Amino acid sequence: MTIFYAKRYFPLLFLLFIGIACFPSVTLAASSNAVIKVDPLNVRNGPGLTHAKIGQVHKDENYPILDEQDNWVEIQMDKNTGWVANWLVSVTNNEISKSSMKVSSTVNWLRVRDGASTSNKVIGHLQKGDQYSSTKSKGDWIQITFNDKQGWVHKDYVSMVKQASTSPSKKDIANSKIGTITVQTPSLNVRNKGSLNSKVIGSVKDGEQYPYVQEKNDWYEIKLGDGKKGWVANWLVTTSQQTTQSNADQLTLLYNATNIRGGASTDSSIVGRGSKGEVFEIIAHENDWYKINYNNKTAYVADWIVTTTPSDIEQMSNKTGTLKNKTIVIDAGHGGRDVGTIGASGMYEKNLVIKTANRLKERFELAGANVIMTRANDSYISLSARATVSNVKRADAFLSLHYNSFPQSPEAKGIGTFYYHDQHKDFARTVQNAMIQSTGLNDRKAKFGDFHVIRENRQPGLLLELGFLSNENEEKLVKTAKYQENITKGIVQGVSEYLTK
Repeated sequence: MTIFYAKRYFPLLFLLFIGIACFPSVTLAASSNAVIKVDPLNVRNGPGLTHAKIGQVHKDENYPILDEQDNWVEIQMDKNTGWVANWLVSVTNNEISKSSMKVSSTVNWLRVRDGASTSNKVIGHLQKGDQYSSTKSKGDWIQITFNDKQGWVHKDYVSMVKQASTSPSKKDIANSKIGTITVQTPSLNVRNKGSLNSKVIGSVKDGEQYPYVQEKNDWYEIKLGDGKKGWVANWLVTTSQQTTQSNADQLTLLYNATNIRGGASTDSSIVGRGSKGEVFEIIAHENDWYKINYNNKTAYVADWIVTTTPSDIEQMSNKTGTLKNKTIVIDAGHGGRDVGTIGASGMYEKNLVIKTANRLKERFELAGANVIMTRANDSYISLSARATVSNVKRADAFLSLHYNSFPQSPEAKGIGTFYYHDQHKDFARTVQNAMIQSTGLNDRKAKFGDFHVIRENRQPGLLLELGFLSNENEEKLVKTAKYQENITKGIVQGVSEYLTK
């Protein structure tokens, strides 16, 4: 790829060289400057922590920005260039062109305000990946055009998106590969389009790995060994995204008793616990997890419970939007002699539900909530007892977890939310939208449902159907660690959004 790029653009580079040689007084002005926020800040010879340190810069010093890659910016020093983490610099306030720039939210539920301050009124929210035209900046805030109005978002939670260019940038080329797929079936057809009705152009084998360049609906486009590309079904592979360097050298824990794990999953073993304010060196950022140096070994911590800006730790650990002092009752459906539905593979619903419930419990506790489980193991609990727990404990939210089934229509798929009392309709819609946003599954909407555990519940109660086990492909998907991470993240986001309105 590098050789091709050089050959293709050599004439242009040659003309540029000639132009500079003929007009030595002309310089290429950087579009913005980096102002250093810490003292000292390491400068590296490449965009990542693995690159060698070539020097240091200091707080309040100002350097032209030459390039940006992943979470790093290249700066122009006196005679040299080098790379610094973008989280540890601020960009000078240049007017942003409406026609050439957009901003993209890097988090879910990013507040949009009617002014450039946290004291201003919230007029809406952005979801991760949402893009809006930007108009100007003011201090740490960026103005955007939002629902035909002018709104403000904090620059720490957005990234700048350049409009489409006629020629590829260095970043486009470097990021052409998103990640790697590993085949999980004896023989998997490769097709010319992302559809079961499309032409088969080849096959790959169990355990083989291939880079993938994009994901569309339920399919990955992969690169084969002969340079050709094709599409494979995502439910028959596992994926690992490209490891990206973090945007700072260190992270700080936001909560006491934070689990430090041996792998990048809540299923991984706990190798230790950390306390609020503890600082660890970051090795890399992988999906939703930071890989850190822990007791001279590598370990992992979830990125939603840490900060890379230590000065904000008190604000972030106690910020509005967390669930401190809220009581959440998690009702893992079925259990014991009640196995629930039986999946296409013969799996019992009750077993997957308790796995989801335990993972959800940990996420809620990390957000500060007091969590009560109607069942913590494979035991039978009556429907009336489940609702009673919620009523007696005066729960702020009751969530009954289930997986769906409709064997008569094996193609049925998606997530649905049920409420019984009209006053809980908005609650249902908020959680449903958050789950769909987090997982991308088919939206079966929030609907009225006459179920005992929510009908006899005086507290805000919902029954969640988290996917169809009767759909062979969806059953395979919902059992994956990736899906379990995403669905529990969506539930917590939805409940937090509703309870902190």
